Amino acid sequence: MSPSLNHSYLCRRIILAVEQSGQWEAWPELMLDIAGGLIPDIAIYRVGVLAPNFIEDQTRCTVLPTVVVEVVSPSQPIHGLMRKAGKFLKAGVAAVWTIEPYGQVIYISTAQGRKAQLAGVVENEGVRVDFASIFGGGI
Repeated sequence: MSPSLNHSYLCRRIILAVEQSGQWEAWPELMLDIAGGLIPDIAIYRVGVLAPNFIEDQTRCTVLPTVVVEVVSPSQPIHGLMRKAGKFLKAGVAAVWTIEPYGQVIYISTAQGRKAQLAGVVENEGVRVDFASIFGGGI
């Protein structure tokens, strides 16, 4: 998978929106100690849950995020990301948001199931993002 311009743009906008509340931190490309090592596009944690240690780094994070965000890239089949979402949920992540940019659809996966919605406000576990404003800057 090679991230595209739209992929990078959306990740950047989502990170900024998440951190704007002051209650959440969005960590990009963090390898989680799940299923041999899964890397979400964005892992969202309460502020202060994770902290860097510049003396001794970690290659895998054992602390689960509250929400994981995956953004579909042109070279990525969405089916693979839905299977990956299932692995995150099975490990104990509360919610996975899979963003499909072309239709501006957000697939929200939780232990209760999966639903799809068009760009608008998505909220799980107190993490809230207005995807209409995220997509509003593009064509």
